[in-house]
Amino acid sequence: MTTPTTTPTITLVTVTPTPATAGQSVTLTATVIPLGTGTPTGTVTFVVTGGPTLTGTLSGGTTSVTVPAGLSVGAHAVLANYSGDTTFAPSSGVGAIIVIPSATTTSVTSSPDPSTVGQSVTFTANVTPIAPGSGVPTGTVTFFVGGSGGGTFVQPLSGGTATLSLSNLDAGTHLVVALYNGDTSFLPSSGTDTQTVNP
Repeated sequence: MTTPTTTPTITLVTVTPTPATAGQSVTLTATVIPLGTGTPTGTVTFVVTGGPTLTGTLSGGTTSVTVPAGLSVGAHAVLANYSGDTTFAPSSGVGAIIVIPSATTTSVTSSPDPSTVGQSVTFTANVTPIAPGSGVPTGTVTFFVGGSGGGTFVQPLSGGTATLSLSNLDAGTHLVVALYNGDTSFLPSSGTDTQTVNP
């Protein structure tokens, strides 16, 4: 009795988008090509280094899965293992997900504005990712407050927001710059505002 032989296959992997930004989901597609006639069926298991293991079912020889947002910045190897079926032999393909830091935007406001000499003024910086990036930036914001009574102050971010309160600003118009210093997933950015202090 002879053992039936299976047709060899080749598995190709594509990654979209490439590169991806931090906080962006990624689509992995596997195409199983037979070295013969017919259309392979079965499943493909994607193993992502530093990420999840996902399984997709072939339709027309291809399958796609979505890697959810959350991969760290850097390169993540992808191994796609085709399971094979009664006609087609298993095979594997490799790819890579490249994740780069997300751009951000920083806005700064003050309250109350205008204020009076001796009154406490709170400066608030909000740091948000620019699409398609997502998530909550961490790290610090450096506030540069011009004029007498100002200075340079480094404040921590919490929930994407940093605050600074000052009560010793002299009368006049004070330029305020908030510089987000970035972290491993998000790039630096800055915003400006002015604060008017009345006598």
